[in-house]
Amino acid sequence: MRTDIYIVVFVLGFMLNGQLAAEDIKELSREQQIAEKLAVTADVDEIISLKAAGGRFIGLYKRARVRVMVSEISETKTEKINGVVILVHGMGAHPDWPDVISPLRTRLTETGWSTLSIQMPILSPEERVAEYGKTLRLANSRIQAAVDYLHGWEIEPIVLLGYSFGAAQAANFLATNKPENVQAFISVSMLAQKFFKPKLDVYKFIGGITVPMLDIYAEKDLEDVRRGIDDRRLAANKNGNTEFQQIELQGSGHHYLGFEDILVEQIQIWLQSMAPVMDETAEISEISPEILHERQ
Repeated sequence: MRTDIYIVVFVLGFMLNGQLAAEDIKELSREQQIAEKLAVTADVDEIISLKAAGGRFIGLYKRARVRVMVSEISETKTEKINGVVILVHGMGAHPDWPDVISPLRTRLTETGWSTLSIQMPILSPEERVAEYGKTLRLANSRIQAAVDYLHGWEIEPIVLLGYSFGAAQAANFLATNKPENVQAFISVSMLAQKFFKPKLDVYKFIGGITVPMLDIYAEKDLEDVRRGIDDRRLAANKNGNTEFQQIELQGSGHHYLGFEDILVEQIQIWLQSMAPVMDETAEISEISPEILHERQ
């Protein structure tokens, strides 16, 4: 029954949004199909509906395995998580995409980090890949909506993680919006996509990022990713970001198939090293699914 309700909510959310431009209809129809499928395949307690410019979009929030901390003085118990990671997928994908995104959103929770994977704008099959450049403004709005949602729960620190083109979108968001509530950024195989329209300048984005940044790439990554290794480092150094680090995963390719555990491990190690730089670990009660959905 709850699955049927979520399908209806997302369908009505798209249909009743009077602010949509005509060119957005095809894109939203694809997102509607994704939302309907995730409402069936995903854990219903993880599904949330977020609102940004252009209407509602789906997200998957997975709670971390909390650690119970016992005070020897007061003999009270509190539940702690390390924070939350917002996941931004690549082109034409979805919040539970099998390459990189799904493994990270599930396995990071085993290390004490909750995850919120959000649906990013996607184009209709009839449009050229180069047109993805026009989605940056909407992407910014959606990432901001996710940040605001988590900040409203006082869950922190908040870490932003983008994969492939999603890494470029996340970098643009950080450089453009300069949010106070995002404490770190993890880029996994960032694509430069210089052929996009409007043209992207990911190195300019990186130059505008002031929070700690981890740049992960694969030994057998796409040429577009590997060609920019030095340029990404130089952009961060030019901006004076002393908390910029690069890691190459030996043997892996762009999709990190078979290297998911190593990817999670490297991210966890870096997050632990950045703990003194980021805000102190938040103390919160585990959010029940019922309360989570009441706040949508």
